[in-house]
This record gives sequence, structure tokens and C-alpha cells, in this order.
Amino acid sequence: MYKFFIPLSLVFLLAACGEEAPETTEESQTEVTAPEGELDPTAPEEAENAEFVSFEELASGNIEEGIGVSVQGTVEELADDIAFPSFIIADGENRIYIRNMAETPVEVGDNITADGIYEGSAEENMPMISVSIIEKSE
Repeated sequence: MYKFFIPLSLVFLLAACGEEAPETTEESQTEVTAPEGELDPTAPEEAENAEFVSFEELASGNIEEGIGVSVQGTVEELADDIAFPSFIIADGENRIYIRNMAETPVEVGDNITADGIYEGSAEENMPMISVSIIEKSE
């Protein structure tokens, strides 16, 4: 009798597993934009009118947040950032944290000019700039 129930239960079990998977639909990407009146750090046009500032000016805190700035320095250290690649540039004793919104590849020791938007202080009271244009110097 048990020999009859085991094959029958296997047939029912396999029949129950034979359903097709539900169709999946492609999700559309959501476009994120900056609120009106604020600079968008991901747009290169926002950084085109950036004014050159020194490391000392940024370190002193005299620069207003949200202003387009341009800095020159040497890549000292690559950093981990969840959203964008980032790194630290230095000109001796002063350091600046750069969020690489352009995702331009850089390596330690590269001399760069970075144009972006000053975002205030990052970790360790280091000035932070969200950069949309990076040019490597020879």
C-alpha cells in the first residue's frame, strides 16, 4: 500500500512545482536633479566658472559652501566612498578631500587640477569638494 502512495505523492509534488516563474519587468532609472537655485556637483557646466582657491583659503573656512572652486594638487591617497570614487590631494601640510563625481580615474602621485563645488568639511575637518572636472597635469 505504501508503494502506491509514495509514487502518487511524488507526482503531486512535481506537478505543484511545475508552475512558470512570474514575468519580470525592467525597472526604469530615476533621474536625480539638484533643487532649483542650488549648484549641481555632477554637472560639468556648474564647475566651468570655478575660481581658483588655495589650500590655505579652504582650510581657513573663509570660503562659502556651494561656491564653484578650482584647486591644484597631488593625489596623496585614494579613499573609499560608497557613492563615488574619492581621493585626497595635498600641497604639503594641507589636505583636501575630493569626491570624484566625474569618476575620472586617478592614481597616487598624479598632479591634477580639479573644478567643482565646495561642500564644507569632511572627516577630520578636511575641506571637501565635489568635483565634476579633473585634468591631469604632465
